[in-house]
Amino acid sequence: MKNYYTTLSEEILSVANSGKDTITLRRQLFYIRQAKLEKSLDTDDLKKTFWLNIYKAFYLITLKDTKLGKEIFNLKRIKIARAVFSLNDIEHGILRKYKFRIGYGYITNPFYSDFIKTLAVSRVDYRIHFALRSLNLEKNTIDYFDCEEIEKQLTVLTKDFIKLETEIDNESKTIRVSDFLLSYLRDFGGKKSVKKLLETIFERDLEEYKLRFKTYKRTEKLLKVS
Repeated sequence: MKNYYTTLSEEILSVANSGKDTITLRRQLFYIRQAKLEKSLDTDDLKKTFWLNIYKAFYLITLKDTKLGKEIFNLKRIKIARAVFSLNDIEHGILRKYKFRIGYGYITNPFYSDFIKTLAVSRVDYRIHFALRSLNLEKNTIDYFDCEEIEKQLTVLTKDFIKLETEIDNESKTIRVSDFLLSYLRDFGGKKSVKKLLETIFERDLEEYKLRFKTYKRTEKLLKVS
C-alpha cells in the first residue's frame, strides 16, 4: 500500500522526468525523520519502490546539473532524512543489501553506515539491475515505480532490457548478454540461473548454448542521455 514516502518519491521522479524544478520536493526529503522513514518502509516492495524512484530522479537531476561522466555515481548529493547518499549508496548499499561493487555480489561491505543497513532490502531482487539501467532503454514505458505495481513493473523492465541487449547466435550456439550480469553474478544466482532466466524470457531451450558476456557501455549511454 502506498504511503507518504513512496508517493513523494513518485512525485520527485515525475517532476525530474519533466525537467521541472524539484527543489521544494527535495527539501521535504531532507526533513524526513530517519525513524519514520525506517518504520514506513517496512517491506521490500516499499523499499524498492521508494529507492528506485529516488535513484532515477537524482540520476536525471545530477545529469542536468553536471557534465561529469561515471563520477556522478559517487557524488554524495542526495539529501534524505538529514543524511547524504550517493547513487552508489542506493544501488549497492540499500538495493543490493550493502554489497561491494566488485566481487560478483559475493562480498558484503561492512563499512556502510548503520542507517543504510537499516534501510536495506531484506533480500536482493536481481530485477533491480534492469530497473536501474532502464533509463538507457530507447523505449521506457514506466514513468515511475508504484508499490502496488512494482512486481509487474520489474518483470516488464527485465524482459524488455534482456530482449534489447541479448544476442543469440544459433549457428555457434552462443548467447551474449550484458557483462553487468557477470559483475553481479551472485545477485542473479549464478550462471545456471541466468540461463534459466533467458530460457523463460525467450521461451526456448538454451541448454546447449554457451553463455558469453559483452561489454555494457553504461558511461557512453549515460553521456548520450545528457
